[in-house]
Amino acid sequence: MPWFKVDDTLAFHHKSVAAGNAAMGLWVRAGSWSMQTLSDGFIPDVIAQQLGSKSQAERLVSVGLWDRLKTGYAFHEWEQRQPTKAQVQTDRAATAERQRKARERRKEE
Repeated sequence: MPWFKVDDTLAFHHKSVAAGNAAMGLWVRAGSWSMQTLSDGFIPDVIAQQLGSKSQAERLVSVGLWDRLKTGYAFHEWEQRQPTKAQVQTDRAATAERQRKARERRKEE
């Protein structure tokens, strides 16, 4: 299970303060959704509307936390701060292989 990472300086980062608490609530919920679905930081309009208001989303864009795309939003510099879908899938495959080998070793004992 991947985790959406939040830097320990987020609470008083100038972008967070400028965005305000409501928009940051949208930001956190959208980050969690993105990790759950492995969307690599892309938040479709329909999901953004379910998680918060349009004005909150626009606020995230205006302070530089999100980028506006044609059909939704993207977390600014997601791949520099969060594991990508490819990384998560690689990690999951490596974990599955380790577990398979461990089960084989236990059978041989």
